[in-house]
Amino acid sequence: MGRNILGAPRKKPTKNAQAVKIGNIIYTQGIPVNFDTGEVVGKSIQEQTRQTMENIKTTLEACGSSMDNIDKCTVFVTKRENVPGMNEVYYTYFPADSTPARVCILADLVNPQMLVEIEVYAHVTDE
Repeated sequence: MGRNILGAPRKKPTKNAQAVKIGNIIYTQGIPVNFDTGEVVGKSIQEQTRQTMENIKTTLEACGSSMDNIDKCTVFVTKRENVPGMNEVYYTYFPADSTPARVCILADLVNPQMLVEIEVYAHVTDE
């Protein structure tokens, strides 16, 4: 079982792997940036959560998976009062009866413009 570095095309690459696949498990994360410019998108928690989730969706699809195959998320938010706004957008990406396991943590993120970051464990369905 090898370790593969995967992800969606980016015009502005970063030093970190966008996604790592080992066997049928994908380890990835989403941040609220535009893949082409590397700039943070949005000022509200809702805008940033939407961009983060769209980035996760794009990455998983590039890895041969989907949002339906997310098993666990770890959500990092900078303020407790941002959790309801994050939830408002986050839950629109999953069927009500099929949300992944989740932990939500208050954190001081590296980029002070970012309000949210989401770590994801997903799988690829056997073909």
